[in-house]
Amino acid sequence: MKTVNIRWNVELETWFVAEFEQPLELQSEQGPEHIQWLPFDEWASEQADLSAFRFILSGENYICRWLTLPGVQPRHLNKALPFALEESLIEDIRQYHIVPATKAGKFTHQIYCGKADTFERLMEACALHHIQLRQLIPETSLTPTNCLLHYGEYWLINIPKVAEAKIHQSALIAYLDAICTDLGDGIVESLIIIDKNLDSANLLKMQVESSFSDTFKAIEVQHGGFEQARKKALDKDCKDLLTAQFRPTEIKIDKPALWWKPIAILAACWALFSFTQTVMENKQLIEQERHVKETTIALYKELFPGERVRFLERQIRTKISGGGKVNDTGFMVLLYKTSAAYQKASQKKQVEWQNVRYNVRQDLLVIDLTAKTIDDIQQFKATLEEEGLEVEIASATNESNGVKGRIRVGAAS
Repeated sequence: MKTVNIRWNVELETWFVAEFEQPLELQSEQGPEHIQWLPFDEWASEQADLSAFRFILSGENYICRWLTLPGVQPRHLNKALPFALEESLIEDIRQYHIVPATKAGKFTHQIYCGKADTFERLMEACALHHIQLRQLIPETSLTPTNCLLHYGEYWLINIPKVAEAKIHQSALIAYLDAICTDLGDGIVESLIIIDKNLDSANLLKMQVESSFSDTFKAIEVQHGGFEQARKKALDKDCKDLLTAQFRPTEIKIDKPALWWKPIAILAACWALFSFTQTVMENKQLIEQERHVKETTIALYKELFPGERVRFLERQIRTKISGGGKVNDTGFMVLLYKTSAAYQKASQKKQVEWQNVRYNVRQDLLVIDLTAKTIDDIQQFKATLEEEGLEVEIASATNESNGVKGRIRVGAAS
C-alpha cells in the first residue's frame, strides 16, 4: 500500500496530491518540505487501476479538539459530541464529519472534525479513477508528542490534552497565547522545538520562555525535520478519519471461474456421501452385534436358569469343557439342533433342561432334564432323532414330582 500527501484547496475546490518522497528533481530549491502538488485528476490518471493508497491529510483541512465531557459514557459519546462542538464551529454541525480518536483519562477525548462535503468529494474522485483509499491519516497525528515542529512555512504542534494543529509561522505566537489563556493556571511540563535551523529554533525558544514562562516549564531544542518523524510514526498504528459512511469497502473484481472448483466441489460431495454411508453401515453393524449378543444371552439364561451372566464367551467355554480349547463347530451344531427340538411347543411344556455339558472326547452333548413321565423323555428323544441326531437315554429315575433323566446327544455318523 502506497502513501501520498493530499490537501483540499478551498479556493479552487480541488484535491491536490503530492508524493510522499518526491524525486530530487521535483523538489523545490527551498528544501524537501516545499513539495510539488498535482491536481488529483492529473495524478490519478497515472496510477494503475485498483491501486491501494493511504493518504496523509494536510492539517489545513481539519481541526482537532480536546474535549472534557464529565459523566458521558462511551456509548453516548457520538450523541454528545455535536452538542459539545457546535459553538466552536462556524457552520451547522451537521455539515461536519466528526471522528473520536484518543481518550485521555476518564472523560477527556481527542476529536478530529472536517467538512463532510470535502470527504465526499474525495471518495467520489477515488471511485471515479478506481483508486482504493484504505486510510486517511491526519497529518498532525504523525508529529511527536509535546513538540513544536517546523515544516516549511508552518509549525506542527502536538501537546496531548492541550492542542494539535498546523499553524502558519506568522500566527504561531498568537496561537500559543490562545493556548496559555485557555490553560489558565495549567502547566505544560516539557516542550521540544524541532527545526533544521537551530538558530531559528533557539530564537523561538527565547520568545516562548520570555512570553509564556508560566505555562511551559522546560523547553528543549532538537535538530530534525518532519520527514524522519513522519516515517517513524507511519510504522505504528495510525489514526484514521475514514469512519462511519466513509469507511473503505473492498472493490470486487470479476474473475473467470477457476477450472478446478467444480472438481473440488464434486470431490467434496463424494467424500461427504462416502462418510455418511460408512457411518450408516457402522451403525447397522453395531445394531446387529447388539442383537446377536442379546439373543445369545437370552439362550444362555434359558439353558442355564438362575446363573448370572458376567463374561458370556468365557462362561460358554467353561460350560462346554471346563475352560479348555474345544471343537466349537461340533458343539454349536449339536446345540443348535437340540435347541430347535426343545423349542417345539409340545415338548417345552413337559420337558425342562436343568444342565448342559459337552464331552469333547466323545463329541457328545450331555443334558440333565426333568419330565412328568418317562414317555415325555421318550417323545423328546424321538424329536431329537428327527433332527438327525443320535440320542441315548443314559438314566431315568422316578421322583415324587416327576422323572429326572439324562440323555446323551451326538451327531449322526
